[in-house]
Amino acid sequence: MRQSRRLLSTEDYLFSFIDRARALAEQGGLAPIALGVGDCDLPTPEHIVAGAREAVGDALHHRYPPYAGTRELREAATAFLARRFGVRTDAETQVVATLGSKEAMAHLALGFVDPGDVVLVPDPAYPVYATWARWCGADVVRVPLRESNGFLPDLDAIDHDVARRAKLFWVCYPNNPTAALATTEFFDRLAQFALEHDILVASDLAYSEIYYDGEPPPSFLASPGAMECGIEFHSLSKTYNMPGWRVGFAAGSSTAVTVLRAIKTQTDSGTFGAIQHAAARALTDHTGYPDRLRATYRDRMRVLCACSAFPRPVSARRRGLPAADGLRRLRTDRRGRPPDPSRPLALTRGYQG
Repeated sequence: MRQSRRLLSTEDYLFSFIDRARALAEQGGLAPIALGVGDCDLPTPEHIVAGAREAVGDALHHRYPPYAGTRELREAATAFLARRFGVRTDAETQVVATLGSKEAMAHLALGFVDPGDVVLVPDPAYPVYATWARWCGADVVRVPLRESNGFLPDLDAIDHDVARRAKLFWVCYPNNPTAALATTEFFDRLAQFALEHDILVASDLAYSEIYYDGEPPPSFLASPGAMECGIEFHSLSKTYNMPGWRVGFAAGSSTAVTVLRAIKTQTDSGTFGAIQHAAARALTDHTGYPDRLRATYRDRMRVLCACSAFPRPVSARRRGLPAADGLRRLRTDRRGRPPDPSRPLALTRGYQG
């Protein structure tokens, strides 16, 4: 059976490869430290689980959910954005529920990108940004994130012709994998750059609540003009330990949200209503759980930094780091060659939305 050239030309998904490598290492009697996909190891808070448990028995949720997501979830998302970032959105036209953030970020390209368009992707970055841009026939232009520039894209270095052809510009702050934070000044400049060149900024904000020092990270949507040129993706996976629940939301430009909603009507039928109810409960949380989660991660970070060569991160809980003594990076390719079972290994870097 012949596969599509599209798939054959795509390298193995990084985190699937890491899972296979970990399984091989475990078969060889090793206990690898997996720092790959961001799969939270703490349980979902009980008050959120209880909300889902209550909603499962409601026959209303046994039917197809609304394509845009339940009103309850969209209004909870709107309230969260206002409370946390000072961003005002209309739940009817500027918010859409998603199956986590990965599927929505992947599908965004289907609504905006044609063959020959340019998609600006940071380097390094979550693989999905570039993969789906290429699958839509776009030219992926990598925008380097250099430490000398605070791991922010250098907007002045982007070629004018490239900017003219660009349809999407992906950003992620707090950044995976560098842990860098974007400033409001950078977001303001990015919004003006996007408006000048008619580019949609796609902001991946999965790590909005995973920070250690200083002020909470800002939202791109809070910048002047950003609601006209931006869409932001939020996932409950990291903030509330819900990666297996597959629920999140996107918010921003009414045009961008309408396009994403249209794509989703053709590709999925939404998240189970009981899960959306639980997500709404999480977003209206007043238990202070994110503060407790950050405290746990901060304690882990201190232990890690105390016993290894890892530098202390500024914000997010994972970054591309040098291996500690006794651990070496996995150095096999993505085509499944097994690691040497005699070597201890650390499976490093990654994020799942």
